[in-house]
Amino acid sequence: MLEPGLILFRTGFSVKPNILLSPEELAHLRALRLSKEETTIQIRDGVGGLYDYQFSPHSKELKFLKETHLARKTEKKTVAIALPKGNRFDFFLQKVTEIGLDSVVFLVFRHSIRKEFNLERAEKIVKEAASQSKQTELLNLSIEPAGEWMNSHKESLVVFHPHGTQRFVTNLLTGKIPVIGPEGGFHADEEKWMEANGIPKLTLPGGVLRTETAGIVAASFLVYGT
Repeated sequence: MLEPGLILFRTGFSVKPNILLSPEELAHLRALRLSKEETTIQIRDGVGGLYDYQFSPHSKELKFLKETHLARKTEKKTVAIALPKGNRFDFFLQKVTEIGLDSVVFLVFRHSIRKEFNLERAEKIVKEAASQSKQTELLNLSIEPAGEWMNSHKESLVVFHPHGTQRFVTNLLTGKIPVIGPEGGFHADEEKWMEANGIPKLTLPGGVLRTETAGIVAASFLVYGT
């Protein structure tokens, strides 16, 4: 099966006989030097639907060719992490999307410096990275207060901690959600809560990692190592 010339993500997409590219999508096609030749453009809905359309430089409309539906993943891999600072946030989203992570829960801790993000912009970064890495499902993003969210998921958590009491081994992540705290460290109350609820604290080999680095490491082990 020939690879499409261009992969684009449109969430909530429903098939139509003819569609138009948005100005942004058309600019992307031109940037790849594909706008002057016939090619196949594949629209992906982010939940396993693949829709092939024929692009012709002499027509404003794409013509429908075929659709394919792939089975969804049965086991979802999630990382819960404090919001990385500045452009580290963009880098983190790009890399965990390329790795094939399924979900990121951004947690707002007591010592979190960054406490919000632009969801629309973040989803755009995810779609671009998913197109480039040829993913079929999109990374799901959410943001939650750390205390409430961790308490409701406490049976599934392991914490990557610079002063952890357990040496990290890959199988400790099986069926678990790794949690990465802020660079300012966990608040004393958060530490007490983890102790009281028996949350495993794992220490990684090597030096202390930045928040986004630890998140990428966690995603890599979840997707490739368990």
